[in-house]
Amino acid sequence: MNSKWKFLISEFRSLGGIAENICQKEGKRGRGIFSENPNLKSRIFTPTELMVRKEDIYVDSNKLRIKKDKEYSPKIRDFFNYYQDNFSWGGGGKNTTDSFEKGLSSFSPELKELIKTYLFIDLVDRHKGEWINVVKNQFLNSRAVKFGKYSVIAPIWDLVNHEVISLPFIKALDGISTPNYPPMDGEITFSYNSQSSLNRFFLYGFFSKESIVFSFPFSINLHALGIKFECKGKQLCDDSMKIQRSNNLIIVEGLPLVAVNNPRLSIEYFDEIIRRISDVDIPKYLFSKILELNIAIRKNIIEESQLVDNELSDKFSDVVRYEMKLISNYD
Repeated sequence: MNSKWKFLISEFRSLGGIAENICQKEGKRGRGIFSENPNLKSRIFTPTELMVRKEDIYVDSNKLRIKKDKEYSPKIRDFFNYYQDNFSWGGGGKNTTDSFEKGLSSFSPELKELIKTYLFIDLVDRHKGEWINVVKNQFLNSRAVKFGKYSVIAPIWDLVNHEVISLPFIKALDGISTPNYPPMDGEITFSYNSQSSLNRFFLYGFFSKESIVFSFPFSINLHALGIKFECKGKQLCDDSMKIQRSNNLIIVEGLPLVAVNNPRLSIEYFDEIIRRISDVDIPKYLFSKILELNIAIRKNIIEESQLVDNELSDKFSDVVRYEMKLISNYD
């Protein structure tokens, strides 16, 4: 364990943080947090006092700093500066984010338009303004966690990597911590939140084989019924079901297509939509048509992505192929 890490952990603990049996090193997900002793429990707890609101952070001479007019103690500011300079922003985070955003910026106008249409991500707008602020904004977006009314950066805790098959992190009134795992040998991970692989890619900058796929936006005319069925293409984060009905137009907010951990979820969700629209005889084959449409759109995106000659477009194509495979394998 190097001296900088020891100093960081010592300062973190002196300010109320808990860091038990952890070290930082390279793994298959890049830099991550690992247990030191496989026979002991590992834990990180970042108290609210050490959290810094995302909106309170700016770039000063290529370094992340807390705005001077914000109320943070000198000790918190010194700790934040040391942490960002040596382990987060300055420890590879800035360069990784810069490389990812430059890769996105090289996408063709046609590919950017497809991403905007089907994923609601406007890369042109995302990359407006001074480039260092573009990188700062995306870096903070990928690191921040919602705590109360604010998006905050939680030092040390935010070094832990995401893994689909992991427990969620733990929020309490006084702070945020890693899951209560038993002693383990290897990397400590947790599940950030529920996202599709495509959305995870654009928000966090890596390819993760997530367990759910959502439909892109679409509009299908059911001529025999005189009905138009539309999906806004939003990701769903709970079991709520919003259906809008206006004359012959039926609109749903979002539609799960595949849920690896619950194979019946998508068709049962669609069946519930049909049940709620009891006065219209929606044909069962519509769901198959929606799957086919989503596969076709993803094929189009892959074809456009392959025209871009860079490493990130190849990775993006891999993410789209993964979702397309899950949809194609739907039973």
